[in-house]
Amino acid sequence: MIRNNSDTKWFLQVFFRVKFAFWVMNIIIAPSFSSANEILQCTHSPPYEASPYKEPLKKTETSKLHLTPNGDGTLTDSDSGLLWAQKDSYADLGKCLSWQESLDYVEKLDTGGFTDWRMPTIKELSTLYDPTKENNMAWDHNPEFPLAQDEKFADGSAYWFWSSENTIAEKNRGCAKTLYFVKGHIHFRNLNQCNNGGVRAVRVLNDR
Repeated sequence: MIRNNSDTKWFLQVFFRVKFAFWVMNIIIAPSFSSANEILQCTHSPPYEASPYKEPLKKTETSKLHLTPNGDGTLTDSDSGLLWAQKDSYADLGKCLSWQESLDYVEKLDTGGFTDWRMPTIKELSTLYDPTKENNMAWDHNPEFPLAQDEKFADGSAYWFWSSENTIAEKNRGCAKTLYFVKGHIHFRNLNQCNNGGVRAVRVLNDR
């Protein structure tokens, strides 16, 4: 009787050990049947390709300058009440002028039937600077330095223009304000400076 109980106990121990072993094999070692039918992918998915770069659209700016060609070598700016020579001194003569040479030029100018032309002030010149324009119309037509100047003006322009505002110690000694039409900068230049510069003559529209 005691032997039978020992045999039974031994049998049960062996039975449960074998059962436990099968359970471990099924749960831990055996493959998952849920993925048995899945297709094995040995190739990588295609790399992400960004869409081609597109330059953002620039907001179109509208010029606030209203110039009217008069057909006689002059342009009327009705907003400022000024009459401008269509050709500046560089476009007219094909060379740069110092401040004194520019003064002599406007005093002798006879354009549009008028002889009372003068040098403009910086404020008057600034009314012509138009940041909406990029025109390759300077005397050397350098595409890297377009002018912020209306295309109604004559081709062959100077890059900067003298103003009447100056400080003169002695004749040809001193400086005067100029406006650079590539960037819109105002500079003080020596009166005898010349390179790339000139003058654009102006007169008050109603002066007769």
